[in-house]
Order: sequence, then C-alpha cells, then structure tokens
Amino acid sequence: MKKLIFKISIILVLFIGCEKADEYSEIPYIEFKNFTFDVEKDDGFDNQIGYLTFDFIDGNGDIGFTENSDTSVHIEIHDIFVYGYTKINGNFIPADTTNFILPYFSEGVYRKHIKGEMKLKLYFINRVNDTLRYDFQIMDRMNNSSNLESTPELIVPEWN
Repeated sequence: MKKLIFKISIILVLFIGCEKADEYSEIPYIEFKNFTFDVEKDDGFDNQIGYLTFDFIDGNGDIGFTENSDTSVHIEIHDIFVYGYTKINGNFIPADTTNFILPYFSEGVYRKHIKGEMKLKLYFINRVNDTLRYDFQIMDRMNNSSNLESTPELIVPEWN
C-alpha cells in the first residue's frame, strides 16, 4: 500500500511540475496601456513631458540589438518608433517622429518568449496645439515589425 501511495505521489508531482510553455508569435505584439503628462525642471526651465506606457510580447525573445549594448561600437539601431501627430482643424497631421533603442535581451533559459512593460519619455518641443496622438511600434532582430498601436486623443494640460 505504501508503494502504491508513493508511486501515485511521484506521478502527481511530475504531472503538476510539467508546466506547458506559453507559445506566442515570433512577430512582436504591443498594446497601449497609458499616457501621462508631467513637467520636468531643467536648469530653471519647466519642460513638458509625457510618458507613453505599453505592454509587449515577443514569441522568440529576439528584442534589442547587441550593437546597442556594445560601447566600443558606435552604431545605434533604432527599434522603437513613435510617430507624433497634432490636431489641426479637426485632422491629425504628422508632427514628429522619435526613435528609441531597446536594450538587448538574450534568450531565456526556460522560456524563449519575452514580455513586459515599456515606459518611454517624450518631450514636447515647440508645441503649438493642445491635442496630440501618437502611433508607435517596435521591431525585433529579424526586422519583424510589431502591430501599430495608437494612443487615444490626448489633451495637453496647461501648466502654470
């Protein structure tokens, strides 16, 4: 009887311990999460900034380029693209593009996919209009571009 209970216990432990690995597309996927406004003080000046926050997931974890982590190499490979728009006469008009660099992520030991949250700081330079929108996407090392996500219409607060 003890042997039977022991065998059943071993089988249950093995069954419970075998977690099915999540599978995701090798093409990165992003999802808008939040946008907040703030003011940053710099040398006595108030700079309006915004924080764009989004979730990301990549099925094979090939996000970020090693060249961007190597300080001996003077190459920057941009892999986050943020397209800014201002609202003029009821239409969103392209205003600016800001590119960012993702850190290099190596493949995990137990899981190949990588997922998390990114928060980008955006500066408002020479802002004339008070209504903005951003489209954004990321790119992995195989040059797979993620889906294009958008913020909702954003009303820039007035700061005193």
